[in-house]
Amino acid sequence: MPNRADQRELAREKLLDAAGRGFRREGFGGIGVDGLAKEAGVTSGAFYGYFKSKREAFATAAVAGLEALRDAVGRLQSEQGERWLDVFIDFYFEERLTCDLDESCALQSMTPDVMRADEATKVQYESALKEVAESIADGLGDGSIESRMEAAWALLALLSGGVTMARSTATDALRKDLSAQLKHAARTMTETIRD
Repeated sequence: MPNRADQRELAREKLLDAAGRGFRREGFGGIGVDGLAKEAGVTSGAFYGYFKSKREAFATAAVAGLEALRDAVGRLQSEQGERWLDVFIDFYFEERLTCDLDESCALQSMTPDVMRADEATKVQYESALKEVAESIADGLGDGSIESRMEAAWALLALLSGGVTMARSTATDALRKDLSAQLKHAARTMTETIRD
């Protein structure tokens, strides 16, 4: 039987997961504490038992989203070997482009709100973002760390900006065209590092 501390941690994780979904779908300004609590199936009072403010919940959810991305990159590298990057690019420009917003990647869905956030949130997000870039760079072959980090940052920007732009279009035809072109650009950009 789980002890009280374990139950509290499970409840916090459930609330954090729900907050992440709510923030990705609605944006920071589009959902309040009541909506976040409802998303998790708890009261607003219970929300404040785990987070001091909506801002704290947002920062925690944004960082958790990047940690999930970092972990996914590591799993792909481990499971797919040399194919990991192609699988990752395809996944990002297919699944992350078409999934419901509440299941989208924090990188593309929460970054616009982070740039409007307070300094403490930006510091936390920056640290997690660097870890994602380093994880990507680790899987980019034997080039210098500088060239691998440059490619990792460029790839993250292309993935995040590309999916954000494609999601903002009204037609499936343009969305598919952007996806194909951006996949090609991502592969071309990283080919010299991988060779």
